[in-house]
Amino acid sequence: MIPDIDKIEKRLLELESARDKAMQLSRELIRTAGRAITLLHARDIKGANALFKKLEENRSQLRKVEKGFEYHTLQAHQEYTEAMALRSIITSRRIPDAASLGEEAAPYLLGIMDVVGELKREAFEAMRNNRLGDAKLYYSFMLDIYDSTLHMRFASSMLPDFRRKQDSARIQIEGTINEIIYLEARGKK
Repeated sequence: MIPDIDKIEKRLLELESARDKAMQLSRELIRTAGRAITLLHARDIKGANALFKKLEENRSQLRKVEKGFEYHTLQAHQEYTEAMALRSIITSRRIPDAASLGEEAAPYLLGIMDVVGELKREAFEAMRNNRLGDAKLYYSFMLDIYDSTLHMRFASSMLPDFRRKQDSARIQIEGTINEIIYLEARGKK
């Protein structure tokens, strides 16, 4: 018989339980972030703030159990970053830094790249409501994010999907500026 097999099995069962807990908390955090973003777009700031409080609690719980499983919780952290960054841009007109969000470089960058799509949605909603100035402001945030990361090239193992996110951001930026230019030209006629 293998020495200490019972201890080994017990330790593996503990790790499996911790991983399962981390995955559960990750899924909950991702769902909460999505709902918070939806409420931000609807301008239900009070409802969104309640979800942001829950989001903070979820992340705090996740941090307690994720050690060793960070690869599995990466998406939760990038969704957290995306939601928090969108809130900051909408309410404070600034892009938060990684330190203020308490996030590591990879989930921060991945989440910030994802916020470009949310800003496109905000810009189009602003255009739909004849708020071209707001649309231009959201466009400028989109462009700032893209331009800040344009020079970055890292292995997919370090920043999964980053290159795809950059390409997607570029396409979204081009579509947004084309609509802004069209509306400006139409307004001058």
